[in-house]
Amino acid sequence: MKNVLRRIAAAPQLGLIVIIVLLILIAQSANPQALAPANIVEILRSSALYFIGASAATLVLVGGGLDLSIGSLFAVGGVSAGIAMNAGVPWPLAILLALLVCGVLGLVNAALITWVGVPPFIATLGMLFAASGVVVVTTGGVPRFGFPTGFTDLAQLNLFGIPLLVFYAVAIGVLAHVVLQHTVFGYNIRAFGGSATAARANGIRASRMNISLYVISAVVAGLCGVLLASRVATADPGAGGTGFAFQVLAAVIIGGTSLFGGVGTITGTALGALLFAVINNSLALTNTNPQWQNVATGVILVTAVAVDHLRRKRRFAVRSA
Repeated sequence: MKNVLRRIAAAPQLGLIVIIVLLILIAQSANPQALAPANIVEILRSSALYFIGASAATLVLVGGGLDLSIGSLFAVGGVSAGIAMNAGVPWPLAILLALLVCGVLGLVNAALITWVGVPPFIATLGMLFAASGVVVVTTGGVPRFGFPTGFTDLAQLNLFGIPLLVFYAVAIGVLAHVVLQHTVFGYNIRAFGGSATAARANGIRASRMNISLYVISAVVAGLCGVLLASRVATADPGAGGTGFAFQVLAAVIIGGTSLFGGVGTITGTALGALLFAVINNSLALTNTNPQWQNVATGVILVTAVAVDHLRRKRRFAVRSA
């Protein structure tokens, strides 16, 4: 038993798989629909947007950064596209304009962090409030709708019985995995997150790294907002917010990405996002108070951070020995 626990502690992804399987089996014992194909598809669909956002957030955290503004940039993306389409802009161009707006705001984050010296937590928290306030003021808090069919089809249609959202999530996840694990840029991200001083000594420029990471994070967050607007045919200025930001970051951390930078995988992030979807789904199938999701999230998140801290202490102890 001790060996099993040690393996789970050493490999957080194995632990997540065990928890996900156990939750599904418990839900199946209470409701036979848990393993029905339609329910499995629903689990994948409900985790798709969070995983897309978490893929970019993983890159930022591995690089030693933090982006809380993704919650408000989620709304900026959807609302910007909605306003543009209502003004008669063709929907493909409206999406590009929305992502451009988000990219500019991500550049502002990077500038504050890199050249002004504002800590990432403060810079992106400020952007979280500022951008969400601008969205509400611009729209008067009124959702935008009346979008072209081509736009709504983007996230409403299925392919082989599977929502297109799931295919988008897989494609972005694979791309993020390849970037992080198999490119020079990914190596630089891990090197910078592991030791910024050593990375600078080896010629890795902090300004370029931060600009790349925060612009990617902002654009992907805006894309999530666009896809939600497509799925529900409404651009809601209240969408995203701190709920989206913290759920995304929790999925990344629970998936094994270190808060201290330098360590993380897209595979672990995928399992973290899937875990939240399974928890939600299991609570619904067993008619359990959905507020238990917050309890489970808090417990799992603290456990993940504690395990990461202990793992780092053990690693440093081995090096010093």
